[in-house]
Amino acid sequence: MATMLKVSLVLSLLGFLVIAVVTPSAANPFRKSVVLGGKSGVPNIRTNREIQQLGRYCVEQFNQQAQNEQGNIGSIAKTDTAISNPLQFSRVVSAQKQVVAGLKYYLRIEVTQPNGSTRMFDSVVVIQPWLHSKQLLGFTPVVSPVY
Repeated sequence: MATMLKVSLVLSLLGFLVIAVVTPSAANPFRKSVVLGGKSGVPNIRTNREIQQLGRYCVEQFNQQAQNEQGNIGSIAKTDTAISNPLQFSRVVSAQKQVVAGLKYYLRIEVTQPNGSTRMFDSVVVIQPWLHSKQLLGFTPVVSPVY
């Protein structure tokens, strides 16, 4: 009976050892850590059609919001060239995503301005697919563009 107990104990310890070796450790330096709710990079931005379309959506929404704000000011003459020549989407140059109540994307977008020069904007957009919802939260010019 005592030998049976020793064999059982040894086999149990051996089983735990196998599980410890086979199971990836949280301290494994080669494993990418993912923080829940944290931002993560989006791969293949240039060829990712969904991300490029999302960038185009952000520029279109910004142009539409700018036009609506100008339209609400009826007493001012509409001579603003930014309204008659809105920003044109060029490409998304960097993107990160974050899981929130949906997906929150942080995009750096290159646009062509009405005068023909290019400029970078940082955009934040939230998508909630189950609600068929997409909302632009922010669209701000980058002071010093870093690619």
